[in-house]
Amino acid sequence: MPFARILRSSALMGGAQVVVLAAGFVRAKAIALILGASGVGLIGIFNAFSGNVSSLAGWGLGTSGVRLIAGADADAKPAKVAAVRRMGWTLSLLGLTLGLLVFWPTARLTFVSSEYATEMAIVALAVPCLIASSAWSAILQASGKISSLAKVQIAGALTGLLLGLPAIYFWGTLGIALSILLAAAVPAFVLWRTARSETAADSLAPVDGADLRQLVTLGGALMVVGWLGQLSAYVVRLAIVRQEGLDAAGYYQAAYAISGSLPGFIFAAMGADFLPRVAAAKDEREAKATTEHQIQAGLLMGTPLIVVLLSLGDWCVRLLYADGFAAALPLLNWMTWGVFLRLLAWPLAYWLLARGSNRTMIVIEGVSAVLMTVLAVALLGSFGLVGCAMGFAFGQGLYALLLILVARRRSGAWIGWSTLGWAALCVGICLAAQAFASQRPSGVWAFVPAGLSVVTAGGLYLRLLRRP
Repeated sequence: MPFARILRSSALMGGAQVVVLAAGFVRAKAIALILGASGVGLIGIFNAFSGNVSSLAGWGLGTSGVRLIAGADADAKPAKVAAVRRMGWTLSLLGLTLGLLVFWPTARLTFVSSEYATEMAIVALAVPCLIASSAWSAILQASGKISSLAKVQIAGALTGLLLGLPAIYFWGTLGIALSILLAAAVPAFVLWRTARSETAADSLAPVDGADLRQLVTLGGALMVVGWLGQLSAYVVRLAIVRQEGLDAAGYYQAAYAISGSLPGFIFAAMGADFLPRVAAAKDEREAKATTEHQIQAGLLMGTPLIVVLLSLGDWCVRLLYADGFAAALPLLNWMTWGVFLRLLAWPLAYWLLARGSNRTMIVIEGVSAVLMTVLAVALLGSFGLVGCAMGFAFGQGLYALLLILVARRRSGAWIGWSTLGWAALCVGICLAAQAFASQRPSGVWAFVPAGLSVVTAGGLYLRLLRRP
């Protein structure tokens, strides 16, 4: 895939993701101002619960559907789309059933009481919406409808925010649960309408049993992969609530959300455009070249945003949450480095999802989930709340190293020197920015590292964008 094309698709999905993230932060800031750190902690726990159940019941359809459709010939795609659509409806019903079965025991396990059981029941209703959204998104992604997908994400995010904010204001914790439900239901409805209109010609195609079996087989592996990550996040939050309290969970959620916010559009672009393209690569050489280009593009666009977080973290915390969230700042620095390592690891992870074996995926993700959970919980006991953030960063480093070794074994070659050079340069820039910020410069000087990195990366971006 041409380097400039990766940049263009990332910019397109990035614009949509900026709106989605802004909507999420407006909601989080409203919760922080109205309910404080405990409210932010609740929304993190509720999202982790819905994510766990939807990952389990969703059976990896968001990725397996893209892989099934993108890798098919033009004549075979209508049947593939029909199979994904059928599987999406079936799994959505399964997710609704599972969510309603487990919400009460999960509430008891998490809060040692049924105080928030009603809220968990409302959040459980978001599960089928999340699963349905993954199915419709997969159809649009694999069909190359990136522009339509971006528009849908913007419309869904803004509508869900406008409907959810009054609920938070008037009903408190119940409003948080309702806002999560609305944030899932509105995009699901808009995605359904868009996918139906964009693929109207495929609606009459018969469903092939072989395609359904392939979705079940591949989806099973992907379900395990996604669920392990969600379970790891939930266990860490459970440990924080039990040892440090709900306010501490709020500080952790704030740092986690901020660290992944600015570079989040890059990860969204990987799933929307890079995954189907690497799945459709004609051979492993082309797939490896596409993956390395994605790593370089991610570093180019992500490094200035990492610098912003490392040098202006305290300003970001106050702006996006409240003055009382200063305890999140030490966590934010560690988590930001973890997100930087994701810029290296996630293109390799998507490459493995698109081209690797099910067994390899499960082993890699299983080992990494265990490592991240053990590190976070162990360091929580030794270093307090900041230990969880340290565990996140160390875990991401081990995850990146593991993927590099797997890529070497599968492709027969290490990551190219050009890509390693990009990575080394970006690490140096981030370290310099953090060292500058540690001197506590005041006033306009605090913005110097961020300004320089944004201007430099922007100039290089425009230059590369002119390439054919």
